[in-house]
Amino acid sequence: MQGRNQVTAAMAALIMVVDHIGIMFFPGEMGFRLIGRLSFPLFAFGIAQGVTYTSNFPKYLFRILLAAVISQPIYERAFYNTNLNPLFTLAFGAMVLWLFRKGQKEQFLAMVLLVFSFWLKSSYSWYGVATIFFYGFYYCAKEVSFYGQMALQVIYGLLTGAWIQSFSLFAFPIAGRVLKRTVHLPKYFLYVFYPLHLVILMAIRGIIY
Repeated sequence: MQGRNQVTAAMAALIMVVDHIGIMFFPGEMGFRLIGRLSFPLFAFGIAQGVTYTSNFPKYLFRILLAAVISQPIYERAFYNTNLNPLFTLAFGAMVLWLFRKGQKEQFLAMVLLVFSFWLKSSYSWYGVATIFFYGFYYCAKEVSFYGQMALQVIYGLLTGAWIQSFSLFAFPIAGRVLKRTVHLPKYFLYVFYPLHLVILMAIRGIIY
């Protein structure tokens, strides 16, 4: 994982914790939710970069799916939600972007899967998959990436009424920002961090309540 990608991943992880603290302990405080809207797009950017730079995509995809499967029962207990956790969405989005970059036949399949994601019963579902797809153009066609994200916010808002998600656009200039100080994360940090932080938050919730 490149240094730039690690910085983005670290930021996404910290913001995600803030979001989940808000959900589990301060559900009425909108500030936590607004800040939390930046987390998924930063993860989406990281996945798009991971697809670009991985030397073994099947192995990369397997790691995401393994973390997703391990995290699922924890996710359900943490949020009382039976949908698939967002790691499944990240895996699906990675597959769509990888196929799109393979060739014309694979591009058709990628578009079919992108449409199919509308019925995906996972956190962020089609919106999350499309976010990863558009972040795949971040460096080669930034206008496509940005206006694609804008269109997503409008469509998502119209379909769900959750216009708060539009705040995620503020993640766009942060995603590719190069910082002077690099961050060096353990190789499997994010795969472990997602289920681990939920376990810790559930333990705190159990003690408090």
